[in-house]
Amino acid sequence: MPEAQVQTHVQLEIRPTAAEQVRRLMSGQTNGVAVRVYAQPGGGGCCGGGSAVQFGMAFAKPRRDDEVVTVDGFSVIVDPTSIPFVNGAVIDYVETLEESGFKITNPTLPEPDAAGKAGGCGSCGSNAENGGGCGCG
Repeated sequence: MPEAQVQTHVQLEIRPTAAEQVRRLMSGQTNGVAVRVYAQPGGGGCCGGGSAVQFGMAFAKPRRDDEVVTVDGFSVIVDPTSIPFVNGAVIDYVETLEESGFKITNPTLPEPDAAGKAGGCGSCGSNAENGGGCGCG
């Protein structure tokens, strides 16, 4: 008998400018490809804030144990180890003199402590427009 999968129902907020950029980038992808949002704990020093979680995005096809959620009309994939960090995250797209690209924050994570063992942020620069992944930067 197959093992039952537990649905975790990941909650994400994708701001309108980010959703627009994702849709534009998705138009060049093959069928079955979705946006993978992931977190890498233990990054230390991410975004200059001493955070121990780095977020990233990439185009991918879902794996068997991934959580797939539909947000703003497209599929978002989250792997099981990233769920605790990605759940509650906000994905935005910013264009300023200082930075340009996707920016992922999670206000539900605790603030970084003195040892930098909590919190998280990430941004995806213009290389994401070419279909590449991205992380803190």
